[in-house]
Amino acid sequence: MRILILSLLLLSALTGLGQEKYPLNTFRPPLDIPLVLAGTFGELRSNHFHSGIDIKTQQRQGLPVYAIGNGTVTRIKIGLWGYGKVIYIAHPNGYTSVYGHLQKFSPEIESFIKRVQYEKKSYEVEVFPDYGDIKVLKDQLIAYSGNTGGSSGPHLHFEIRSSISEKPTNPLLYGLEVRDATNPTLVSLFAYPLSKEAQVNRSSKKIQIKFNKQKDGSYLADKVYASGTIGFGVNTYDRQDLAAN
Repeated sequence: MRILILSLLLLSALTGLGQEKYPLNTFRPPLDIPLVLAGTFGELRSNHFHSGIDIKTQQRQGLPVYAIGNGTVTRIKIGLWGYGKVIYIAHPNGYTSVYGHLQKFSPEIESFIKRVQYEKKSYEVEVFPDYGDIKVLKDQLIAYSGNTGGSSGPHLHFEIRSSISEKPTNPLLYGLEVRDATNPTLVSLFAYPLSKEAQVNRSSKKIQIKFNKQKDGSYLADKVYASGTIGFGVNTYDRQDLAAN
């Protein structure tokens, strides 16, 4: 039994393959550096699931941030916590991109938000420009990466949401590439009898399955004899090529 089969089944369940099609190669990356992640989509945080990806900015601030596609700015917020300085751009195909923890905005947007701050006499502001008032083009500079808000180090928080439901989706489903040719490391493997009469290796209880790593990097498990409905649990971790996390 090849663990590859289990991995594909798990990947299918996690990404919802076959349930929704996402526009590939429509959006460009928000940064012009290799995408290395400090945080992944759906990652469990202290009190929530992470709704985007955190892109490392080489431990620097001030990297140019670009609009991933044509669109219009629908929300700008500046706060001491949360996303800090953040901008939302609605795109014609029904998606909204979000760029958080920014150092500052592009000159045009910075001038707009400065007027709002002076009018409200407040550093912390939130505005919703009328649709079409601040249009942007794909590849256009919109901001510079930073470390504002509830950020523990320089990075860009990036999301792609549904413009209607505001439901976040994994940005990597849209064709953005993160270099990852490093094989996952399998820690342990278990089989679970699920139906009332099910057995695995003549046992009705959960059992641990032994396996060996092959020369090509794949894993080959011992034979499993089963009847009834059974399931598998895989304890594994997967590192990126350019990051240890």
